[in-house]
Amino acid sequence: MSSIHIFTGPPGSGKSSVLAELAPHFRTVAEPARTVLAHQRATGGRGTGDQDQALFVSLMLQQCLRDQQRLGDVPGPVLCDRGLPDLLAYAAYWSLPDGAIRDAIAAMPRPQTVFWFPPWQAIYAQDAERTLDFGGSAAFGALVREAYESLGFSLVEVPLAPVEGRAAFIRQHIGA
Repeated sequence: MSSIHIFTGPPGSGKSSVLAELAPHFRTVAEPARTVLAHQRATGGRGTGDQDQALFVSLMLQQCLRDQQRLGDVPGPVLCDRGLPDLLAYAAYWSLPDGAIRDAIAAMPRPQTVFWFPPWQAIYAQDAERTLDFGGSAAFGALVREAYESLGFSLVEVPLAPVEGRAAFIRQHIGA
């Protein structure tokens, strides 16, 4: 049976870099927002944060549910770049209804660990899909943290360290 471990935090806090470092050793799940954005941009779709936020959140929810179904009962640890509760932050950010997200969260298997990657200005960089400045990223991160804590999740804070050190911390924490 799989044990799910979620990486969460504000955009640009190093989640994807650590996930890439750990990918040769674990089953991983990519960030739903980036998966959706890549598909929407490739197909000329409107489901992006700058065009149709409600569609974007709906597509991310669908992607999360597909990822969850695809994992099934994969043995061993699975590392996920964000989880369903992150979508509550997107809904709050854009003042969207969140009932479908909450229903999906209620039906999901409870992750074993939620790793919190705190805001870290020294590594923060904007890119084509990460358009918030550092302050905006940290504010969005506060919404993410609030979403997880409001659902009763305990967050394990990942130390500010080089990628290899953060990866070692996570490996030690999950016992792998």
